[in-house]
Amino acid sequence: MPKSSIPCLRTSPEGRAIEIQLITDPWEQVDVDAFVCPINSNGTYDTFPASKLRELTGLPLDQLLLPHTPLAIGAAFVTEAGRMRARNLIHVPNTNKPGEQVQVEDIARATAAVIVTCELKGYQSVAMPLMGAFDTGIPAEEAARAIHSEFRSHRGDKPSRVLFVARNSDEHDVFEMAIEGLG
Repeated sequence: MPKSSIPCLRTSPEGRAIEIQLITDPWEQVDVDAFVCPINSNGTYDTFPASKLRELTGLPLDQLLLPHTPLAIGAAFVTEAGRMRARNLIHVPNTNKPGEQVQVEDIARATAAVIVTCELKGYQSVAMPLMGAFDTGIPAEEAARAIHSEFRSHRGDKPSRVLFVARNSDEHDVFEMAIEGLG
């Protein structure tokens, strides 16, 4: 059971509901079909949150992804999740190069790639950390709104359960504001 959960159900015109929750569980304990791993197009894992996910999986993610780089923003690559409870990682670039400025549109395109991957792979549940709001990123509020907006407007069957994973109270607050439509 999630440590903190704010359920939000969105019903499509077809009557299908998507469950969006905000949780603060340790990432390695989140039980989902896929956990999102934001990266750059070169597939390097030197910055948060990619560096944390590489550590948690115990896998040589750099080596697994390198033959498939560069990945365009809006593309996705799936690997297993190693030691994590999540079964897969969806690697999505949200910037072209390490240290490059992230744009809101890049966050939206990366999130759309996650949604398409869930549809194609049949993933019912996905965990999404805040992305693009770090050292060279955009304001966290804008990133959270872009992520939530993509999931809220999605009309497909999968994923049916989305977990926004906050690592601290600041991230919790910005995801909460996005879910509630504030800020």
